[in-house]
Amino acid sequence: MKRIVVTGATSGIGEEIACQLGRAHAALVLGCRDVAKGERVAARIQAEGGTADVVVLPLDAASQQSIHEFARAYRHRFDRLDVLVNNAGLGHGQRLETPEGLELLFATNVLGYHRLSLALSDLLVHSAPSRVVVVASTFASNLDLDDLQWTRRPYEELAAYAQSKACNRLFSWALARRLAAQGVTVNAMAPGFVPATGLSRNLSPGLREAYARRTGRSVAQGADTAVWLALSQEVEGVTGRFFYDRAELPCEFRDDAREEKLWTICQGFTAQGAS
Repeated sequence: MKRIVVTGATSGIGEEIACQLGRAHAALVLGCRDVAKGERVAARIQAEGGTADVVVLPLDAASQQSIHEFARAYRHRFDRLDVLVNNAGLGHGQRLETPEGLELLFATNVLGYHRLSLALSDLLVHSAPSRVVVVASTFASNLDLDDLQWTRRPYEELAAYAQSKACNRLFSWALARRLAAQGVTVNAMAPGFVPATGLSRNLSPGLREAYARRTGRSVAQGADTAVWLALSQEVEGVTGRFFYDRAELPCEFRDDAREEKLWTICQGFTAQGAS
């Protein structure tokens, strides 16, 4: 039985990923900012005949302290990790900062993936062959590695989200290079436009309304490729790829120099938080 961590599993695509993995009888750890909502997802998984092995642990992906506490709690209970699904993310209508003084989208959608993956990387290596699945997006643009926190440019909510999703891909390729020789694969995927998620709840009113009017895909369709990347033998040993509907897509952001620049930036913030 595979031991799998899913972050941001309290609603939308993350919840559906957890439920599909539960139906496949994986052993799950749900990293959730709202533990009560996480427990409701765990109860749903069990009520629908999924795995009984579901543990909910608190995790705020925007907080380095919370990530360290999650990793410590995880290690206290488990000695292996077969798959990490980095899914926790948000969009926001205004520029906000975390208690660390970091712009919220960057801290959650970019640094959160980076910090948690590194905090658990030794367990992934110990459990190899193992996998990291990165929930990214085809909606990715506005990449400015010199202004990741929107201090120079006027904050634009869609542009900020799109930049964070571009960063998810750069992070994936950089991590894939670092772990390939150790038996850990790293692949990114795009769920497509899924209106029935909580992603739009913090957007400006006009964008929330536009979001609600658009038609799109079901949460089951959006989650499918992430579950496939987590479990399928078809992708055993495949790493550093970008997928949509189980098919590989080209990534326009591939560039070793930019990937390594983002990695260095994220490492700098991670080292500061650890000091």
